[in-house]
Amino acid sequence: MDRITFWAKVAVGGAAAIWGGITPMIQLLLILMILDIATGLLAGFVTKELSSDVSFRGVAKKAIVLLVVAAAVFGEPTTGLPLGQVVAGFYAAHELLSILENSGRAGLPVPTILQDALKKLSPQDTMEPRG
Repeated sequence: MDRITFWAKVAVGGAAAIWGGITPMIQLLLILMILDIATGLLAGFVTKELSSDVSFRGVAKKAIVLLVVAAAVFGEPTTGLPLGQVVAGFYAAHELLSILENSGRAGLPVPTILQDALKKLSPQDTMEPRG
């Protein structure tokens, strides 16, 4: 086995071990974050409003979310409560809303009832493109 194959197997094995050690709610949050970034970039491309500054701010916010989730996970043993799961669940719901917003920005049909709910949850003057 050559060196590249060996190190590729080590990397994949390490990633699998780390992924397997993460709770399902945090795994869901990570997947939704990746999908939100992808849909944000695609919506920006479709609307011709792609901005590296907006993308960088969006990724920085996601990093902060992950730090907040990590802090909650570290607080679990002290409190005996599943704080990390609750915080991750809250932010996962936010990511779902953002994916839906990105889909609408890209021109995909979004049911009227969901559009109305999004308008109530996100005032237009504070809403900025996600990415």
